[in-house]
Amino acid sequence: MNRVVSGKVEPVRRSYNKSKNNIPKVYVVGAGVRGRKHLTLEAISYLRKASLVLFFPFESISSEWLVDGLGVSMVESLAPLYQDGAVDAENYKRIINRIISAAQEFGSVAVLVPGHPRVGVSWVRELERRELEGQIQILVVDGISSFDTMITDLGLDPLENGAVVVDANRLLLYRLQLDPRLDYYIYHICSVGTSRTNYSNPALDNKLHYLKQWLLQSFPSNHEVMLIQSSTIQGKSSVLATCPLQELENISSLITFATSLFLPGLRISSKPIDKEFLALLAEK
Repeated sequence: MNRVVSGKVEPVRRSYNKSKNNIPKVYVVGAGVRGRKHLTLEAISYLRKASLVLFFPFESISSEWLVDGLGVSMVESLAPLYQDGAVDAENYKRIINRIISAAQEFGSVAVLVPGHPRVGVSWVRELERRELEGQIQILVVDGISSFDTMITDLGLDPLENGAVVVDANRLLLYRLQLDPRLDYYIYHICSVGTSRTNYSNPALDNKLHYLKQWLLQSFPSNHEVMLIQSSTIQGKSSVLATCPLQELENISSLITFATSLFLPGLRISSKPIDKEFLALLAEK
């Protein structure tokens, strides 16, 4: 374990004795999308409260800034545990094991994750299982998610026409039926049909054609779709590319682990309505 102080790395050793009345605490803190700009006051308070902050370096968040700029006690990067080309489950197991061991050693740890901890961070469920076993206490601290920034960038109200947020692999695995009148935000299009985290080259095992074939059952082939990546710079366009659905594979080279696919719903001019319910809404 190292402590970063003014750019210098100093060895630190600390032990923590667990007691029945003091179960180790794990704060899973959302960092938002734009790094330092998106950290909430609540998030900062838990980072400072923890004895150790485990984090994934991204944007402007670094070990030096967390210690010197934010004043946290100690930091450790989890990046080496998330290995390129490894199976998701193996990466998550390494991360979970380190979180648990750190919590047992230090008493309280904060885990700083990009975005919101409840949006696409599946290993949080495993931490909750460990809590049920009495190993830790867990608290999830909100962060601004990529969905928040996407609807802002697109200028859309997800309630106006209705919207669905879904994982690409779950969409295909469970053969979820689509309503083409709704907007769709499809996450994890970087790893369709694979469990490997090829973040340096997502196209390596990405079977995007399976997703296209399923979407074509509900949307016309010329329906325009958008490849979205929430910009880390406010005001900068988040739309990386647009193309007809039938040409989805043509934009595969632009897909990263931070991109999502947006399918606007079909705008049907003569939508069927429930006239009796309309009468209720019209009552004064």
